[in-house]
Amino acid sequence: MSVYEIGPFRLNAEHLLLTRGGEPVALGPKVVETLLALVESPGDVLTKGVLLDRIWPEGFVDEANLAQNVHVLRKAFRRHGMADPIETIPRRGYRFTAPVRLAGAPVQAPAPPSMQAPRRRISAALAGVGFVAASIVLVASYGFGHHSAAPAARADNRAQLYQIGRYYWNLRTRDGVRKSLGYFEQVVDAAPRDARGYAALADANVAMGDYCYGTHQPAVYFARARAYANTALALDPNSAEAHATLGFLALDRDDVSSAQAELKRAIALDPSNASAHEWYGIALLGSGRSAEGLHQLKTAAALDPLSVTATAWLGSAAYANRRFGEAIVYSRQALELAPQRTDALMTLGAAYEARGEYDRAVEMFKRYGAVDAYYRPQAAALLARAYALGHRLPEAREQLAFARAHPLRGHRMGTENAVRLYAAPVT
Repeated sequence: MSVYEIGPFRLNAEHLLLTRGGEPVALGPKVVETLLALVESPGDVLTKGVLLDRIWPEGFVDEANLAQNVHVLRKAFRRHGMADPIETIPRRGYRFTAPVRLAGAPVQAPAPPSMQAPRRRISAALAGVGFVAASIVLVASYGFGHHSAAPAARADNRAQLYQIGRYYWNLRTRDGVRKSLGYFEQVVDAAPRDARGYAALADANVAMGDYCYGTHQPAVYFARARAYANTALALDPNSAEAHATLGFLALDRDDVSSAQAELKRAIALDPSNASAHEWYGIALLGSGRSAEGLHQLKTAAALDPLSVTATAWLGSAAYANRRFGEAIVYSRQALELAPQRTDALMTLGAAYEARGEYDRAVEMFKRYGAVDAYYRPQAAALLARAYALGHRLPEAREQLAFARAHPLRGHRMGTENAVRLYAAPVT
């Protein structure tokens, strides 16, 4: 993990967090990404094109966004008593002029222009961090997407931006989560001392990691989620959203005790927090307390009827309670909202299988495997079982051979829990 020291500041490259004296400096994620790009090559002239490609790889932005980010950085450094470290190179780009050092490494002074090495190619992994640029166009359609708007106007809009972001986040689709990141970044830009924006960014990064939607390993997104949640708690120790996120992250680490403690605290702080009830329900399901888990998930769905994930998990909980008809109803409701919702497809197939409707189970498991190559090995294992129970042994052997040749890879908590759940006998 790279941590850069810039005078009294420390820049954590993995968490995209700038601190001074251990306290977070309130900056939007895209602003921090701009700083990171400059700090990684102090003394080098980074052209506007290079910076735009790195920070907004999907495009759809103009140079005004970059200029605004640099303006915000300059104000932040001046506000904390440091001279402007960013030099504008007319018609070309920007250069970081202050000394930079990696924590524990010698000071790296900017090289004279005549001795500068060629700028190295931006790695695909780092470029992939800027995955929300496409949503800027959508934000702009509401009149909120331009950084040149007056701060007071942006602050007035942050409640609407937050609600739109939550709507997209609740879909839990790849495009939905990416769009939610764009809206939540706008909330932070409009109100950098408001814990709500950071807590929402934590949730969005949780989804990026849990569903493997990004270009990095899930651990990277979970680390960012933890950093954003901790920033939110530094601003508001009673942020129910941040406590709920930390509960989810503890659950991902199989630290069930810490997870339940954080989630209970989130519910105590805000009994209307649907995500806290949902994740607490998942924790209870994983602990074998399926009836209690079902109750918590029903509470989550009642609080947020448009939550696709709560409805999908209700299907899983109903299956765990051997209420296969309910599992089918809930899973179909989830699929109406999100037709490629993989856990709902898996639950639907398992429920049909439990009722002896093997052909319908096969159909669902095939749909599950067709969503993405990632799911094909899990689908093969499930298909092998359904074919065997339906006495279609040649097909069962074929799917079993594929599953053995292609072991499960990566990490998706929902999928892994479901695989464990459906691996158990249903009779």
